[in-house]
Amino acid sequence: MNESVYIVTYELKPPTQRYDELQTLIKSEGKWARLGQSSYLVISNKTAVQLRDKFKTVLDGNDNIFVGKVIAPAAWAGMPDKVTEWIIKALQ
Repeated sequence: MNESVYIVTYELKPPTQRYDELQTLIKSEGKWARLGQSSYLVISNKTAVQLRDKFKTVLDGNDNIFVGKVIAPAAWAGMPDKVTEWIIKALQ
């Protein structure tokens, strides 16, 4: 399967908030950019469902996550130059 760019956004709620574990799983995809506090772009050959299921392994029942494919054209503002360069390259 070809690689695709996905957005991963999540909200981890008390009492258990496994930020470090979730971020480790997200970064394990190898190619990623952090967009904000709780959102990343990742490049993966997995499907959105496969990624969601992988990330869900460290979520509690009251947490939420969204994984969706990102394609050009896309628009953004206020991102650091390094992230902007990553996005432009990833969406070419």
